[in-house]
Formats: sequence, C-alpha cells, structure tokens
Amino acid sequence: MNPASSFLRFTLGFLLFISLSFVITFAMNSYVIAQDQEKQTAAAIEAMLK
Repeated sequence: MNPASSFLRFTLGFLLFISLSFVITFAMNSYVIAQDQEKQTAAAIEAMLK
C-alpha cells in the first residue's frame, strides 16, 4: 500500500471517529435535556396542583 493511500485511510478513519464522537455527545446532551425538561414539567404540574 503506498503512503498516500495509507494517509488517506488514516484521515478517513480519524474523521469518522471524530464524527461518531460528536454524534454520541449530541445524543447524550439531547437525552439529558429531555430528562430535565420532563422533571421540570412534573414539578410545575405538581406545584399547580398544590
């Protein structure tokens, strides 16, 4: 395998890894925000019922 092709494969793999990291981070943040929103909604409803 020639060096240019090696480098290209390394670069593609690296970019793929970074992209996956971003996607996972974004998904986790969205999940956490959704959970917080749910808790806030529940607390607001509870406060209104009191």
